[in-house]
Amino acid sequence: MRRMSFAAAAAALLGGPALAATTVAGPFPPAETVAIYKGAGFIVRNNLPLGCNTGNPDWPASQFFIEAVDLSGDGKPEAIISEGNIACFGRDEQAFTIVAKNPDGSWRKVGSGTGGTMPLKTRHNGWLDIEYGGPGMQKQPVLKWDGTNYQ
Repeated sequence: MRRMSFAAAAAALLGGPALAATTVAGPFPPAETVAIYKGAGFIVRNNLPLGCNTGNPDWPASQFFIEAVDLSGDGKPEAIISEGNIACFGRDEQAFTIVAKNPDGSWRKVGSGTGGTMPLKTRHNGWLDIEYGGPGMQKQPVLKWDGTNYQ
């Protein structure tokens, strides 16, 4: 389960706080990564997503990480995008967006929330359930697939 602070992990990986949006190299090729960000609804400039601080240059830039996970059980990965920015997400320190690939090769947003994520072994409508949340939560909520999106 990813319970380590995303901001702390990203800072450790990247050598300190970022002044511009940064991404951690992920499992997808660069062009696919850009398509994933766009499918999630992020504005992309110079192949980097603009995060929650878009339009506010006084806030720190977000740090991004993409995880490939076969949520649907079809042998093809969906993507969970984590955006770390304590200024935007407070004590949770991060938000996530889940995207799935359409038959035409484009990506679409199928879920989102704040905090870290952990796919579970349980399934609804064939897709893995996803536990999510931040520090201090007594019970972690679970997203379940409703046939179209995670709810």
